[in-house]
Amino acid sequence: MFELSSWLDLIDERFAWVVAVAALAGLVRGFSGFGSAMIFVPVASAIYEPKIAVVLLFIIDGLVTTPMLVPAFRRCVWREVLPMTAGATVAVPIGVRILLVAEPLLLRWLISAMVLAGVALMAGGWRYRRAPSLAASAAVGGLSGLAGGIASLYGPPVILFWLGGPGDAGTVRANVFAFLGLAAAVGGITYGLNGMFTLPLLQTAVLLTPVYGLATWIGSRLFAVASERQFRVLAFVLCAGVAVAALPLWQRL
Repeated sequence: MFELSSWLDLIDERFAWVVAVAALAGLVRGFSGFGSAMIFVPVASAIYEPKIAVVLLFIIDGLVTTPMLVPAFRRCVWREVLPMTAGATVAVPIGVRILLVAEPLLLRWLISAMVLAGVALMAGGWRYRRAPSLAASAAVGGLSGLAGGIASLYGPPVILFWLGGPGDAGTVRANVFAFLGLAAAVGGITYGLNGMFTLPLLQTAVLLTPVYGLATWIGSRLFAVASERQFRVLAFVLCAGVAVAALPLWQRL
Protein backbone atom coordinates (compact mmCIF):
# COMPACT_ATOMS: atom_id res chain seq x y z
CA MET A 1 0.00 0.00 0.00
CA PHE A 2 2.90 2.34 0.74
CA GLU A 3 4.91 1.80 -2.44
CA LEU A 4 5.64 5.22 -3.91
CA SER A 5 5.01 4.10 -7.50
CA SER A 6 1.43 3.06 -6.73
CA TRP A 7 0.71 6.54 -5.37
CA LEU A 8 2.40 8.36 -8.24
CA ASP A 9 0.37 6.37 -10.75
CA LEU A 10 -2.77 8.03 -9.37
CA ILE A 11 -1.53 11.57 -10.06
CA ASP A 12 -2.38 12.48 -13.64
CA GLU A 13 -4.44 15.05 -15.54
CA ARG A 14 -7.69 13.43 -14.43
CA PHE A 15 -6.65 13.63 -10.80
CA ALA A 16 -5.88 17.35 -11.15
CA TRP A 17 -9.50 17.97 -12.21
CA VAL A 18 -10.77 15.92 -9.29
CA VAL A 19 -8.61 17.96 -6.89
CA ALA A 20 -10.10 21.19 -8.24
CA VAL A 21 -13.69 20.00 -7.93
CA ALA A 22 -13.01 18.58 -4.44
CA ALA A 23 -11.83 22.03 -3.32
CA LEU A 24 -14.96 23.67 -4.68
CA ALA A 25 -17.21 21.01 -3.15
CA GLY A 26 -15.54 21.38 0.24
CA LEU A 27 -15.99 25.16 0.20
CA VAL A 28 -19.73 24.84 -0.42
CA ARG A 29 -20.11 22.01 2.12
CA GLY A 30 -18.36 23.97 4.87
CA PHE A 31 -20.55 27.01 4.39
CA SER A 32 -24.02 25.65 3.78
CA GLY A 33 -23.79 22.15 5.26
CA PHE A 34 -24.77 20.55 1.94
CA GLY A 35 -23.99 20.74 -1.77
CA SER A 36 -20.73 18.83 -1.95
CA ALA A 37 -22.29 15.87 -3.77
CA MET A 38 -24.05 18.17 -6.23
CA ILE A 39 -20.66 19.53 -7.26
CA PHE A 40 -18.31 16.57 -6.79
CA VAL A 41 -20.27 13.53 -7.96
CA PRO A 42 -21.23 14.65 -11.51
CA VAL A 43 -17.64 15.65 -12.38
CA ALA A 44 -15.94 12.72 -10.65
CA SER A 45 -18.45 10.36 -12.32
CA ALA A 46 -17.45 11.74 -15.71
CA ILE A 47 -13.74 11.37 -14.90
CA TYR A 48 -13.86 7.95 -13.23
CA GLU A 49 -17.28 6.28 -12.88
CA PRO A 50 -20.32 6.86 -10.64
CA LYS A 51 -19.63 4.19 -8.02
CA ILE A 52 -16.05 5.43 -7.58
CA ALA A 53 -17.21 9.05 -7.28
CA VAL A 54 -19.82 8.21 -4.65
CA VAL A 55 -17.45 6.22 -2.45
CA LEU A 56 -14.66 8.79 -2.82
CA LEU A 57 -16.95 11.52 -1.56
CA PHE A 58 -18.12 9.34 1.32
CA ILE A 59 -14.53 8.85 2.50
CA ILE A 60 -13.22 12.39 2.16
CA ASP A 61 -16.39 14.00 3.50
CA GLY A 62 -16.54 11.59 6.42
CA LEU A 63 -12.92 12.17 7.40
CA VAL A 64 -13.29 15.93 7.24
CA THR A 65 -16.75 16.57 8.68
CA THR A 66 -16.86 14.01 11.52
CA PRO A 67 -15.42 16.55 14.03
CA MET A 68 -18.22 18.94 13.02
CA LEU A 69 -20.86 16.42 14.07
CA VAL A 70 -20.40 17.01 17.80
CA PRO A 71 -21.62 20.66 17.77
CA ALA A 72 -24.26 19.72 15.17
CA PHE A 73 -25.59 16.95 17.42
CA ARG A 74 -25.83 19.44 20.28
CA ARG A 75 -27.79 22.02 18.28
CA CYS A 76 -29.94 19.89 15.95
CA VAL A 77 -33.59 19.09 16.61
CA TRP A 78 -33.59 15.33 17.16
CA ARG A 79 -37.36 14.92 16.75
CA GLU A 80 -36.84 16.12 13.16
CA VAL A 81 -33.55 14.33 12.46
CA LEU A 82 -34.35 10.83 13.76
CA PRO A 83 -37.49 10.09 11.65
CA MET A 84 -35.60 11.14 8.53
CA THR A 85 -32.67 8.95 9.52
CA ALA A 86 -35.03 5.98 9.93
CA GLY A 87 -36.41 6.49 6.43
CA ALA A 88 -32.92 6.86 4.98
CA THR A 89 -31.74 3.66 6.68
CA VAL A 90 -34.33 1.68 4.75
CA ALA A 91 -33.71 3.39 1.40
CA VAL A 92 -29.92 3.75 1.23
CA PRO A 93 -29.23 0.05 0.50
CA ILE A 94 -31.79 0.18 -2.33
CA GLY A 95 -30.05 3.19 -3.85
CA VAL A 96 -26.63 1.53 -3.56
CA ARG A 97 -27.95 -1.58 -5.30
CA ILE A 98 -29.18 0.59 -8.18
CA LEU A 99 -25.73 2.24 -8.29
CA LEU A 100 -24.04 -1.14 -8.60
CA VAL A 101 -26.26 -2.72 -11.26
CA ALA A 102 -27.20 0.24 -13.48
CA GLU A 103 -25.22 1.12 -16.59
CA PRO A 104 -22.64 3.87 -15.76
CA LEU A 105 -23.61 6.13 -18.68
CA LEU A 106 -27.27 5.98 -17.68
CA LEU A 107 -26.31 6.79 -14.09
CA ARG A 108 -24.37 9.86 -15.22
CA TRP A 109 -27.47 11.15 -17.00
CA LEU A 110 -29.55 10.39 -13.91
CA ILE A 111 -27.09 12.08 -11.53
CA SER A 112 -26.91 15.26 -13.60
CA ALA A 113 -30.72 15.33 -13.92
CA MET A 114 -31.15 14.88 -10.16
CA VAL A 115 -28.69 17.71 -9.45
CA LEU A 116 -30.41 20.06 -11.90
CA ALA A 117 -33.85 19.23 -10.48
CA GLY A 118 -32.64 19.85 -6.94
CA VAL A 119 -31.06 23.17 -7.89
CA ALA A 120 -34.18 24.29 -9.75
CA LEU A 121 -36.44 23.51 -6.79
CA MET A 122 -34.18 25.12 -4.19
CA ALA A 123 -33.35 28.20 -6.25
CA GLY A 124 -37.03 28.61 -7.14
CA GLY A 125 -37.95 28.92 -3.49
CA TRP A 126 -40.11 25.80 -3.26
CA ARG A 127 -40.99 25.11 0.38
CA TYR A 128 -42.85 22.51 2.45
CA ARG A 129 -44.89 24.82 4.68
CA ARG A 130 -47.14 22.52 6.69
CA ALA A 131 -46.12 21.14 10.07
CA PRO A 132 -44.32 17.88 9.23
CA SER A 133 -45.69 14.61 10.56
CA LEU A 134 -43.45 11.69 11.50
CA ALA A 135 -44.60 9.85 8.38
CA ALA A 136 -43.77 12.83 6.15
CA SER A 137 -40.36 13.20 7.76
CA ALA A 138 -39.63 9.50 7.29
CA ALA A 139 -40.75 9.70 3.66
CA VAL A 140 -38.44 12.64 2.99
CA GLY A 141 -35.64 10.70 4.67
CA GLY A 142 -36.39 7.73 2.44
CA LEU A 143 -36.24 9.89 -0.69
CA SER A 144 -32.98 11.38 0.55
CA GLY A 145 -31.58 7.92 1.28
CA LEU A 146 -32.52 6.65 -2.17
CA ALA A 147 -30.87 9.64 -3.87
CA GLY A 148 -27.92 9.30 -1.51
CA GLY A 149 -27.42 5.63 -2.26
CA ILE A 150 -27.48 6.28 -5.99
CA ALA A 151 -25.42 9.48 -6.12
CA SER A 152 -24.62 10.76 -2.59
CA LEU A 153 -27.36 13.39 -3.10
CA TYR A 154 -28.72 13.17 0.44
CA GLY A 155 -28.96 16.94 0.84
CA PRO A 156 -31.57 18.40 -1.56
CA PRO A 157 -34.70 16.61 -0.21
CA VAL A 158 -33.98 17.46 3.43
CA ILE A 159 -32.88 21.02 2.65
CA LEU A 160 -36.13 21.66 0.76
CA PHE A 161 -38.08 20.19 3.66
CA TRP A 162 -36.34 22.00 6.52
CA LEU A 163 -36.02 25.38 4.88
CA GLY A 164 -39.81 25.58 4.83
CA GLY A 165 -40.01 25.28 8.60
CA PRO A 166 -39.56 27.83 11.38
CA GLY A 167 -35.93 26.94 12.11
CA ASP A 168 -33.23 29.56 11.64
CA ALA A 169 -30.29 29.04 9.31
CA GLY A 170 -28.06 27.77 12.13
CA THR A 171 -30.59 25.14 13.22
CA VAL A 172 -31.23 23.99 9.66
CA ARG A 173 -27.48 23.74 9.06
CA ALA A 174 -27.05 21.70 12.28
CA ASN A 175 -29.94 19.41 11.29
CA VAL A 176 -28.38 18.86 7.88
CA PHE A 177 -24.95 18.07 9.31
CA ALA A 178 -26.43 15.65 11.85
CA PHE A 179 -28.64 13.88 9.30
CA LEU A 180 -25.90 13.64 6.67
CA GLY A 181 -23.51 12.18 9.24
CA LEU A 182 -25.98 9.48 10.28
CA ALA A 183 -27.10 8.71 6.72
CA ALA A 184 -23.49 8.53 5.55
CA ALA A 185 -22.77 5.96 8.26
CA VAL A 186 -25.54 3.78 6.82
CA GLY A 187 -24.09 4.31 3.35
CA GLY A 188 -20.59 3.38 4.51
CA ILE A 189 -21.78 0.10 6.01
CA THR A 190 -23.62 -0.66 2.77
CA TYR A 191 -20.54 0.14 0.65
CA GLY A 192 -18.44 -2.16 2.82
CA LEU A 193 -20.89 -5.04 2.60
CA ASN A 194 -20.82 -4.69 -1.20
CA GLY A 195 -17.00 -4.66 -1.42
CA MET A 196 -16.79 -1.13 -2.82
CA PHE A 197 -13.67 -0.04 -0.91
CA THR A 198 -10.66 -0.78 -3.14
CA LEU A 199 -7.00 0.05 -2.53
CA PRO A 200 -6.62 2.60 -5.40
CA LEU A 201 -9.83 4.30 -4.29
CA LEU A 202 -8.61 4.55 -0.69
CA GLN A 203 -5.27 5.95 -1.87
CA THR A 204 -7.01 8.57 -4.01
CA ALA A 205 -9.17 9.54 -1.05
CA VAL A 206 -6.10 10.02 1.15
CA LEU A 207 -4.61 12.39 -1.43
CA LEU A 208 -7.85 14.38 -1.78
CA THR A 209 -8.69 14.71 1.91
CA PRO A 210 -6.28 17.58 2.80
CA VAL A 211 -7.61 19.69 -0.09
CA TYR A 212 -11.23 18.98 0.76
CA GLY A 213 -10.56 19.56 4.44
CA LEU A 214 -8.92 22.95 3.96
CA ALA A 215 -11.73 24.09 1.65
CA THR A 216 -14.37 22.92 4.12
CA TRP A 217 -12.67 24.83 6.94
CA ILE A 218 -12.61 28.00 4.83
CA GLY A 219 -16.28 27.53 3.98
CA SER A 220 -17.22 27.11 7.64
CA ARG A 221 -15.44 30.36 8.47
CA LEU A 222 -17.32 32.15 5.70
CA PHE A 223 -20.65 31.02 7.18
CA ALA A 224 -20.14 33.43 10.10
CA VAL A 225 -19.26 36.52 8.05
CA ALA A 226 -20.69 36.23 4.54
CA SER A 227 -24.22 36.78 3.24
CA GLU A 228 -25.90 33.38 3.35
CA ARG A 229 -28.36 34.30 0.62
CA GLN A 230 -25.66 35.46 -1.79
CA PHE A 231 -23.48 32.44 -1.14
CA ARG A 232 -26.34 29.99 -1.60
CA VAL A 233 -27.26 31.62 -4.90
CA LEU A 234 -23.63 31.18 -5.94
CA ALA A 235 -23.70 27.57 -4.76
CA PHE A 236 -26.82 26.84 -6.81
CA VAL A 237 -25.25 28.42 -9.91
CA LEU A 238 -22.07 26.40 -9.45
CA CYS A 239 -23.97 23.17 -8.90
CA ALA A 240 -26.09 23.73 -12.01
CA GLY A 241 -23.05 24.63 -14.11
CA VAL A 242 -21.17 21.55 -13.00
CA ALA A 243 -24.16 19.28 -13.64
CA VAL A 244 -24.53 20.64 -17.17
CA ALA A 245 -20.79 20.35 -17.84
CA ALA A 246 -20.78 16.74 -16.64
CA LEU A 247 -23.60 15.61 -18.95
CA PRO A 248 -22.49 12.69 -21.16
CA LEU A 249 -23.83 14.69 -24.11
CA TRP A 250 -20.56 16.66 -24.38
CA GLN A 251 -18.52 13.49 -25.00
CA ARG A 252 -19.97 13.39 -28.51
CA LEU A 253 -19.13 17.01 -29.39
